Amino acid sequence: MSATEKPVTELTVYTDPAMVAGKAVLLHNPTTGDAIAFDASKLVATAKDLSMYSIDGTSLMLRETANSYVVRTTGVYKLPLVYGNAIKGGQTNSAAYTRQGSDYTAEFVNHLGNQITDPFIEKNANCQPASVGLLWQTGTNLITSVSLVEGGDCKYIQFTVSNVPTENGLAVLFVKDSGGRIMWSWTIWLTSDTLNEEVFKSAALAGAEYRLMPENLFSIWNAARTYCVCPHFQWGRKDAMVPASLASGSSNMTVYDISGNAISWASSATLGSSVIGVFGTDQDESSDKTVANAIKNPGIFFTRHNTTTNNWNNLSYFYNFWNAHMTSTSGQPADDQDSAVKTIYDPCPVGFMLPAARAFTGFTTTGNNSSDATQFNVVGSWASGWKFMRKTGDTQGNYFPASGYRALDSGALSYVTGNGYCWSFAPNSQAYARRLYFHSGGVYPLYYYERSGGFAVRPCRESN
Repeated sequence: MSATEKPVTELTVYTDPAMVAGKAVLLHNPTTGDAIAFDASKLVATAKDLSMYSIDGTSLMLRETANSYVVRTTGVYKLPLVYGNAIKGGQTNSAAYTRQGSDYTAEFVNHLGNQITDPFIEKNANCQPASVGLLWQTGTNLITSVSLVEGGDCKYIQFTVSNVPTENGLAVLFVKDSGGRIMWSWTIWLTSDTLNEEVFKSAALAGAEYRLMPENLFSIWNAARTYCVCPHFQWGRKDAMVPASLASGSSNMTVYDISGNAISWASSATLGSSVIGVFGTDQDESSDKTVANAIKNPGIFFTRHNTTTNNWNNLSYFYNFWNAHMTSTSGQPADDQDSAVKTIYDPCPVGFMLPAARAFTGFTTTGNNSSDATQFNVVGSWASGWKFMRKTGDTQGNYFPASGYRALDSGALSYVTGNGYCWSFAPNSQAYARRLYFHSGGVYPLYYYERSGGFAVRPCRESN
């Protein structure tokens, strides 16, 4: 159990019916912490609340929410309608959605463009949940039912998982308001992978360690487990784009609706200038590339807004979207994992967040960008990716696939199996953010790119 996954106490809510059936228990109000008398027999038919379990699915903890959850076995589950990680340790985590004063930051807003005032979606003005559903999933018969249910503290999405593929699977769930607009969405990662973090040594900061997830966020593997694909993310957005096909890296993976029907991708669609990937979602009446419209359209890749800021939205600055403590590009906490604060726009599951840029500097002997193969800290030869050393003398390495990217002006997939990229939470300037970039002839741990581009994410264990 990690430091962020706090053990339950005798007064903490138990949501697993197998643990409470026939027992007298006390519950905690997740907002006030007050003890509440409760009839445990009422929990017998309750679905497993994912926000009350550690990422391994076995350890109960104080409620902690996220924009994604890991599901390891078939069964009935639920997740509370909460903005990202706005609840942590059973308490309101306002730091995740509060803007720190700076000309380089932006407000954290909801689907209406309003500043978020409460962790629970329904407690924000004009944000009453009316329906829920499944946007897409990477196989048939994975999630087979989705419903909106009432809870003692808030409304929930409840869903049935009928299959957890050996190679992993993904699904995106959403909640809509009475006007049919998506208010928020969550990614469900169906995987039996361990996901225990690996400790990587930084070459740029003496003594620094970064505890990275052992695979890219939402990885789906081939049958031999020698290569994987994963969704791409635009810098500062929580929304996972559909992964590339394992069979053909230039095309999207086939995804399905809840009835098992393949979803047709639109060859082109417009929002502002142009976007790609409209399916199962409603475009807003406005054509502006706003953060609010991105929330309402999680299945749409927002192409570059303009060539001045190179961003997917119309904001001039939003340095804080993946680290609430980020107010500049120089000095602390510009690239400091220890002081970083995960935000409600972070796509990572509980306990993880985007990494600092320096997390990847141990991948070369100098800690700098290099095209000199003698400076690559790798194990073995190129295999549609590198096995990077975690520390000096590592003989096994950790696999980083050449996951390719989505082009900023079209959303088209490029260089899948040829190049690898992973975002960090660190901006480089108004128009760029830092990322890892590598291919068979180069490793560049401190590269940067326009924020409207779509790249993979390799999560890092939270420090706060």
